[in-house]
Amino acid sequence: MTIRLDQPTTASLDAATPSAPPRRRFGVSHPVVAQPGLVLAVVVILLAVAFCVVPGVFTWKDPYVPDTSAILAGPSAAQPFGTDRLGRDIYTRTVYGTVITLTATLLAVSIAFFIGTALGLIAGFVRRVVDLVLMRVVDVLLSVPGLLLTMVVVSALGYGTTNVAIAVGISSVANFARVMRAEVLRVTQADFVEAAASIGTHRFAILLRHVLPNSMSSVVALIPLQFGSSILAIAALGFLGFGAPPPQPEWGMLVAEGRDVLAVAPWISLFPGAVILSVVLASNRISRALQPGGGV
Repeated sequence: MTIRLDQPTTASLDAATPSAPPRRRFGVSHPVVAQPGLVLAVVVILLAVAFCVVPGVFTWKDPYVPDTSAILAGPSAAQPFGTDRLGRDIYTRTVYGTVITLTATLLAVSIAFFIGTALGLIAGFVRRVVDLVLMRVVDVLLSVPGLLLTMVVVSALGYGTTNVAIAVGISSVANFARVMRAEVLRVTQADFVEAAASIGTHRFAILLRHVLPNSMSSVVALIPLQFGSSILAIAALGFLGFGAPPPQPEWGMLVAEGRDVLAVAPWISLFPGAVILSVVLASNRISRALQPGGGV
């Protein structure tokens, strides 16, 4: 039997027929939904921002007005977090305390980011004596425990939330400077930077067009991580009495108000502390997702 060459065979038809796509196994594959921890972290941060922007939407009570009929009342439907020794609602004070704490944290991170990024950029790009001097200053800052350095700066500036934020920002400058310098040193050795220099591009133009944009990924990932660390530092200083004076509901102050009655009313410190922990963990999770290769 002969087979005509102009007629397709069964084997050729099978080879030409596209195979059906393999069935996908049951499960969640979306990069965001597949990471519920990241979704939860984003929700926590958005809720904290909402507390900061529109606190009156989430509670109708006054955080400063005492209620003598509800002193040290436990958690209930009317007071989800209970009340303190003056009968003030802990939930309301925690919500309004978000404004104080997050505003101070934003100021601290902004100071650390702009100053630290500038120092790291200059040190990594100029190098030589400038790099040596700036990095020795950074090493000195890193050699001192952060909380101790912050307390020293606060003692020099004076008590108050703004001064605490400035002190936390100054103590965090070294973190951004070291990361930025390392990224600048890496980028300046790239082929596209050397090519730009070989064709006579001005060093300042290379710095702004090539080095700075390509050095920001790790620094941006450090922002939420430093945000969480700054919350802890500001809350710790508020707990020690360096921050906002009473009766302002700063988070650290709220935790401190319950330390004398932990055996009787643990909710006074427990719930504000849980809020601090939740926001810090959420910031750390977002920072890990923003790191190069960390996924969405």
